[in-house]
Amino acid sequence: QQRAPGPPGGPWPDPAPRPAMAALEEAPAPGDGEDFGPGLAGVDDALAGRLTREQQDRLNLTKIQVNMDNERYLQEHPEIRDMIGVFVHEVLEHKPDNILRFAGDFFTRSDLYACVKKKSEEMRQS
Repeated sequence: QQRAPGPPGGPWPDPAPRPAMAALEEAPAPGDGEDFGPGLAGVDDALAGRLTREQQDRLNLTKIQVNMDNERYLQEHPEIRDMIGVFVHEVLEHKPDNILRFAGDFFTRSDLYACVKKKSEEMRQS
């Protein structure tokens, strides 16, 4: 399981390279002389902050792949949708003034598994 990066030397392993960055690193550098139409006269693409067509194509493909991977993961773990659904239901039921504190309390409660299981079953039956 991959965790969010922590401070250097922290308890979490370094995350795997992000696909979008890998695609951009493999693509040629901006400013390769491609003309994208009117822009800043005398300024190459790198200085104008634009991606080349190849970089944009790779970035678009990477975004599609990331979305597909995320959707596949969510389908493999329906408990995520259940947990978020129960959380939203609880927020709307209790209408807390401090939602961040409420979220912290909700997601760290010791009976989270039992709560999500029970409430998601109740929500399905209603």
